[in-house]
Amino acid sequence: MEKDDFLNDDFLWDLIRQIPSDSPSDDFVTRVMAGVESIQQTAPVRKNYILYIRNIMPYLLLSLFLILVVSTSDIPFLNWFPGKNYYLNNLLPYFGTLFTGMKNAFSSKYVSFGMLVFASAGLLFLVDRLFSRKTIF
Repeated sequence: MEKDDFLNDDFLWDLIRQIPSDSPSDDFVTRVMAGVESIQQTAPVRKNYILYIRNIMPYLLLSLFLILVVSTSDIPFLNWFPGKNYYLNNLLPYFGTLFTGMKNAFSSKYVSFGMLVFASAGLLFLVDRLFSRKTIF
């Protein structure tokens, strides 16, 4: 028997026609739905924006530090920084005068003492959070 003869065989076609098609029982849907557990939908939780700031902060500080090192260094291969002369001649003196004005505000011994207390309290707070594994916010 060749392939074409096998497909044209009337006996096989009659057998296929006589077989009833499979259909599920009448209570099939009811039994399946009874077995499915109902799951409550949860709304997506919105993250607080402080979490995004906490995640970005180390990269931002590292970037600012690298920009400061590249722009103020005397290493010859770092002179490629575009606008370095503008930065050194115009912006750094501006920041210098800004910090000079701020230095006068912090020259009082009361302000200095308050800053020391605040800095030490902040450091102790961060160390406590680090060792107690609590979230900061």
